[in-house]
Amino acid sequence: MPIQVIFAAIGILIVAAAPLPYGFYMLVRIVATIVFVWAAVVAVQRKRITLATVFGLVAILFSPFLKVHFDKEVWVVLDLLAAGLLMITMKRIKA
Repeated sequence: MPIQVIFAAIGILIVAAAPLPYGFYMLVRIVATIVFVWAAVVAVQRKRITLATVFGLVAILFSPFLKVHFDKEVWVVLDLLAAGLLMITMKRIKA
């Protein structure tokens, strides 16, 4: 996965902690789902099954098709944790 995509996803997830219109959060869900599915595929290819499982679960959590409902305060924490996960694992998933 290109490093620019990872940085863009991290930025979007961090900005999502701010109070913004609902449409932005739908964009966050779409971007996060795509990035975490992609990261899961890369992790599987590199035989990092535990990491792939974590990425897959995060992708499901952010999925715009299978909506998980939490209060805004919980989503802020989840957004920042997801951004942190990408920062920590960046070297393992970049192309």
